[in-house]
Formats: sequence, structure tokens, C-alpha cells
Amino acid sequence: MNTNPTLTAEEPLNALLRRRRLELGLLQAEVAESLDVSPEAVTMWEAGRRRMELCKVPRLASVLQIDPKELCTKALCEFHPRFYATLFAACGVAQTNARKVQP
Repeated sequence: MNTNPTLTAEEPLNALLRRRRLELGLLQAEVAESLDVSPEAVTMWEAGRRRMELCKVPRLASVLQIDPKELCTKALCEFHPRFYATLFAACGVAQTNARKVQP
């Protein structure tokens, strides 16, 4: 399993999901079946028109062969940017692998 694909801060989550799915030769229906969601849900995620439930992120990371920690970090940063920025500031940790946002 290649769990080290290139993740960049500049690539939005929806674009990453589509890119990895295509790199792996998966159909949206196959991803959807693995996550117990509709193919339309995957379409909406990839289009950036709907956010997935955070509880789906670990399984999605497995399906798309992405490090789960990196995908969770990216999802949290995009879904909850103020919380993410505040958390990192409070912990004194530099924001990496995610868009830098202000608390």
C-alpha cells in the first residue's frame, strides 16, 4: 500500500480526493461502496459541494492509500480552520501540511 502520496497545503481536499481516486483507477461507485455512502456523496465531496463526516476520514484514507493522520489533518484544517489554528497556536506547533489560517 502506498501511503505516502504527495500531499500539499495548496491542493484542496476535494481535488486531492479526486486525484488519488483517479491515480488508483477507482470509480466513484467503488469508493462510495467502501464507505457505505452513495456515489452522489463522493461526487459532491470531489466537487467541493459537500463535506464528508469526519468519521469517514480514516476509512477514506485507507481506500485512497493516504496516511490517515495527514488526511485527518487536512480535513480538520479545511472543515474547521479556526479550531485548527487555535489548537496549533495553543500547542505551540507550526502549521504544516495544511493551509495556514488565523485563529
